[in-house]
Amino acid sequence: MRLLVSLVAASCAATALGAQTNAERLANDRYTRSHDYDLIHQRIELSNFNWDSTSFDGKVATTLVARRAGLDSVILDAGAKLAVKSATLRTARHGDTLVVFLTRPAAVGDTVRFTISYHGVVESGHGLTYINSEGRPHRPRQIWSQGEEDNNHYWFPTYDFPNDKMTWDLVATVPRGMTAVSNGRLVSDVALRDGGGSHTFVWRQDKPSATYLVSLIVAPLVKVHDTWRTIPVDYYVYREDSALARPLFKVTPDMIDVYSRLTGVAYPWAKYAQTTVADFFGGMENVSATTLVDWLPGLHDYQDRPWFQWILIPHELSHQWFGDYVTTENWANMWLNEGFAEFMPGEYWREKLGAHVAQDYLLDEYNQFMQIDDDHRMPLAALGSNNIYPKGALVLQMLKQYLGDRPFWASVHRYLVDHAFDNATTDDLRQAVLDATGENLDWFWDQWMYQAGYPDFTVTTKYDSTAATLTLVVQQTQQDSSKADSTGLKYTTPAAFRMPVTVRVGTATGDVVARAELSRRQDTIVVREVKRAPTMVIFDDSNAILKRLTFDQPTAWLAVQLERDPDLWNRHWVIAQLGQRPNDPLAAGALAKAATSSDYFLTRAAAVQALAEFPAVAALPPLQAALKDTSAQVRAAVVEALGNVGGAQAATLARQAWTSDSSSAVRAAAVVAIAQTDSAGRRPFLLQALLTPSYRDEIQNSAYRAIARSGDTTMVDSVNAHVGDHHFAPHVLAALAGRGSVRALGLLAKLLNDDRTVVRGWALEAFQFTLRRELAQPALQAARAGLKFDDTKQAVDGLLREWQKDSGK
Repeated sequence: MRLLVSLVAASCAATALGAQTNAERLANDRYTRSHDYDLIHQRIELSNFNWDSTSFDGKVATTLVARRAGLDSVILDAGAKLAVKSATLRTARHGDTLVVFLTRPAAVGDTVRFTISYHGVVESGHGLTYINSEGRPHRPRQIWSQGEEDNNHYWFPTYDFPNDKMTWDLVATVPRGMTAVSNGRLVSDVALRDGGGSHTFVWRQDKPSATYLVSLIVAPLVKVHDTWRTIPVDYYVYREDSALARPLFKVTPDMIDVYSRLTGVAYPWAKYAQTTVADFFGGMENVSATTLVDWLPGLHDYQDRPWFQWILIPHELSHQWFGDYVTTENWANMWLNEGFAEFMPGEYWREKLGAHVAQDYLLDEYNQFMQIDDDHRMPLAALGSNNIYPKGALVLQMLKQYLGDRPFWASVHRYLVDHAFDNATTDDLRQAVLDATGENLDWFWDQWMYQAGYPDFTVTTKYDSTAATLTLVVQQTQQDSSKADSTGLKYTTPAAFRMPVTVRVGTATGDVVARAELSRRQDTIVVREVKRAPTMVIFDDSNAILKRLTFDQPTAWLAVQLERDPDLWNRHWVIAQLGQRPNDPLAAGALAKAATSSDYFLTRAAAVQALAEFPAVAALPPLQAALKDTSAQVRAAVVEALGNVGGAQAATLARQAWTSDSSSAVRAAAVVAIAQTDSAGRRPFLLQALLTPSYRDEIQNSAYRAIARSGDTTMVDSVNAHVGDHHFAPHVLAALAGRGSVRALGLLAKLLNDDRTVVRGWALEAFQFTLRRELAQPALQAARAGLKFDDTKQAVDGLLREWQKDSGK
């Protein structure tokens, strides 16, 4: 699964209050669900979909094998709104549990079969999402499923936990003009002789996978066909998007090929489908049938490197190995699914475009990781861990650098082969490394998987010209500041991380490289044979350790490193240090040179951003030169920087970018920059930007941000005109209400009675997340009596109760 933003997922080994022990690596076992049968196969038949009542009719034939002697009943997960109409065995309902009573007790190994027919109703968004157009463009009527973590039992009775795998058939009868897409291979598509044009699609998933990966999409779709070797690779999109599908998805067969080669495991499923749907949260790796949000970029959007192709497609594809082929045993090990899926896109781009592009990808992961860790620190292996996506990718990258490419991929291959079509835990990966390489990385697992945090290094140096030595004192300053939660569980951060480190010392006569092992709160590294004064010192050459680094150095050293160091993380660290020296001409010169001539666009963009904090006399010349960069990302960074630098010249350059640049990202940056640099003339410009279409509404969203930031209450009505089109519009009304606009507050309250469900939801979000509580609470209380929709009343009541609880009332 790939979310639009980094969200919570799950992992293992919650740490009991007190000392960390090796036994805690086994704590993930407590999160594995017990059950006394092995689910073998289900045939799931669905028909009579009703969008108004969010209902359908279903029939599920189940085959399972008893795992204990005297098995006299089978417990299935089944949503309380699944009303059993008939069954071949007696059943009893207990909330979301359905008990099936066997006619006679089964012995260990006995096969049990039964069929249940039912009428299903779902709360849209729980298991199945029903979408009506509600007058919004590019949003046809459709249904899509979402099973992870345990939502599939809301639409068919099953065992809804990842530690059992089955095969299945999915049979869906859908209305005229609709296509049903599901897992596995298409067995048949038969037109019914019912006079209504209905079709019945039969899909067969003939290799076992987890039940949360059972998928169904019903929508008016066209198929764009591709292949990898002899395996079908299909892209299902709305007809209006058919011309956009191949340019976006054409990378898929090559990605399949690279992943197959890297892992040593050929793509294991009968087909690979990617289907786009409306209002999806990002992507979901349903086995052989990934579901994706319907944000297909246009041809001119590729200069902005759209997230969809850069991250979303390769992330979800990698789950076909990591998550679908080998599946976490329980949600406490979920990082095995998501960490690998977040890691693999970087490896694909490394294979295709080189090391810098992979470092670029990982740098973004690092920034996400730090933001999440600063908010709440948790291990990878902890139930409900908040950082399994970026931290998982970064820890796997560290492991690869530590082991080396060939041993790492041999270990991955061993992990996949040993647990093929089965489940795994965090320690199974450690065992695979041991089996493949002979190296016991118990210490690595303990500090990076089972504990939290990362090393926070403070480095100081001393050069002795007589002894020709450079001495580095390395302190680890991270603190274990976490507190036990309400259950008494506590996550620890190692007082000292153990890792090898490389130091590179530049001199006028060449570089000197030294390697050392870090293992204490304070280590001393002596680099010998440094016969000339250092011109640069790189701590952790090649950036092999996930870390935060404090290392005060002369500007001259930093300038040399910025020019010479090939590693992007190291470069960006240097740029951050130079950016803190706005009055240093040498720092300005180094950044100016990097902004206009560095060999990778991301370095140029970062240097541009740093120059935004320098005086205009130093910043404007390189910014103006960088505005001609061939990279849209660099030009966007320049325009954003111009908004911070300010002044008439910056305003003129920003307007030129708006007028002449072909990139939506650059033009979106220009919206904000013009609003910052020309307060008198920004209003007509922002009105124009609100009407300018762009990929993912990038330009319009920048206009909304600029309006909210400016607090211009004269634009309330202009914003309100777009409340049905853009998610940000109600939030901007809330921001303007917070600036004192009574009209904005009144219009926002009025949206709670809008006939469109989605608009009511956006308005409620704006009250909850954007408007200050001291304004939001009385406004919602005043509006409560006039609310006409039950869903909104319930949501408002729940929010008010939550706020009252928070305030202690």
